Amino acid sequence: MFRRQCLISAVIGLVLFLIVSFFGVEYYTSQSSFCGGSCHTMTEQYDAWKSNTHHKSNNPEGKQAECIDCHFLPGEKRSLKAKWEGLRHLAAYLYNPNAPLPIRPVIRDGSCLQSGCHQRETVAQKELQFTEKIRFKHDAHFTDKALDGHDITCDTCHFKTTEGKHFEVPKEICYLCHLKLEKPTLDKAKMTNGDGKIKKISFDNRPSISFNEGASRCDICHTIPTNSLQSQLQAGGKDLTIVPITHQTIQEQGVACESCHFEVVKGHGEIETGNVVANGCLTCHNRSQTLLVAAGDRNLMHGKHVPNIADCFDCHTVVEHKNRTDHLDFVREDCSLCHVDQHKYQKMLLAGTPVNEEISGSPHLMYDVNTNCMACHLKKTVKNGHDVRTASGETCAACHTEQHRKMLGDWKDLLDREVAGAEEVEREALDLFAELKGNLTREQLSQVETRMVEGRELLNIVRVGNGVHNKKYAVTILDGAFGNFEDTIELLEGTRETQ
Repeated sequence: MFRRQCLISAVIGLVLFLIVSFFGVEYYTSQSSFCGGSCHTMTEQYDAWKSNTHHKSNNPEGKQAECIDCHFLPGEKRSLKAKWEGLRHLAAYLYNPNAPLPIRPVIRDGSCLQSGCHQRETVAQKELQFTEKIRFKHDAHFTDKALDGHDITCDTCHFKTTEGKHFEVPKEICYLCHLKLEKPTLDKAKMTNGDGKIKKISFDNRPSISFNEGASRCDICHTIPTNSLQSQLQAGGKDLTIVPITHQTIQEQGVACESCHFEVVKGHGEIETGNVVANGCLTCHNRSQTLLVAAGDRNLMHGKHVPNIADCFDCHTVVEHKNRTDHLDFVREDCSLCHVDQHKYQKMLLAGTPVNEEISGSPHLMYDVNTNCMACHLKKTVKNGHDVRTASGETCAACHTEQHRKMLGDWKDLLDREVAGAEEVEREALDLFAELKGNLTREQLSQVETRMVEGRELLNIVRVGNGVHNKKYAVTILDGAFGNFEDTIELLEGTRETQ
């Protein structure tokens, strides 16, 4: 009997011990100090949390959100699922204490918006001063229109990026959605005739991004300034008959913001489907044909990744948005904006591009071996106040032989003589045209003008493009120019004989 009572007492004691131990361990492991104080891989996150508003010392109400309050849904905090998740992390830590955190932490909206924390209605309507120049309200992001109908969650925008902060909203995450569109870059601008005779930069082929409308509108984030842009004419000044020009009046007139705020966005937020280094599918996935084919399905990719699995920048590259420090440098640095299709004749000669249906040539040997301009144009000279790089015999000799030092000069002399000869025949044709123009029929006049235009174009290819870029082809083209001028002379002389 005594032994039986002892056995029962021992069992009860063991059960009580296990119960007390379970709840003791459960209580201990649910403390934030356990997560950050016991696991050194969480030290950075723990220290950042202590300086965050979710710690009681950093908010006026003295409220504190523990790790499990945010990283588990309200009903999951003390569930078997949560314990299993914790054991899984513990096992991984014990297996390799020095391993980096393997996964992206997931904070579900239900945790942020649970009772006693953030209230959806309050958060939606509260206007925040995101930066000195940018105000923000959450309400637009609480609709199904956010991210083109795809779900976004709180942690789509709020996540850890820097060491000192537990989480934050990097500006780049805003740019990725609002500015990740085709942009008006220099290569998409073109020169067109305006209403007058002056050509101007045109965005008639405007890409889909517009700072005046849609998700990329400037005034979504920025308050449009109302001060006058004319230093001599301020709003509210004495002369009330003149309306000062402000950003608002410009906006009302529908002037494209990018007319002045040009190239304020850099990067396209593209996804490197084949990149194994960073921001690419292969960072997380194995290469497979199925993967690469599916990577182009935007709806599928966002549906699979955006909620809870990947940060935007796990896949996308960064989009930058800032004012250029110098609004003139981008024009100075990009010759093509003013010098449209510059050096086309040089390229035509080097590549042996056909100049018309009858005249074509072989590419220059340097072109065939992928030698570009900078291989030969190494000598720096000053022309019209600018440093210009030119080719020289020394450059030829440096790569080839000493005998090539003279070659460039010889070619140039030869082609100068050929060009001079063509120009002389051109002048002869022009003089004759001026003399006999009145004798020509309409058909003959058209023939003469056509031949002269064709001859001059061929002459310009060699004269402007510098025939040394392909001497043999240049001589062939000059022969074509000679032919046009001589045919013109022959036609004009024929009209003299019929008088």
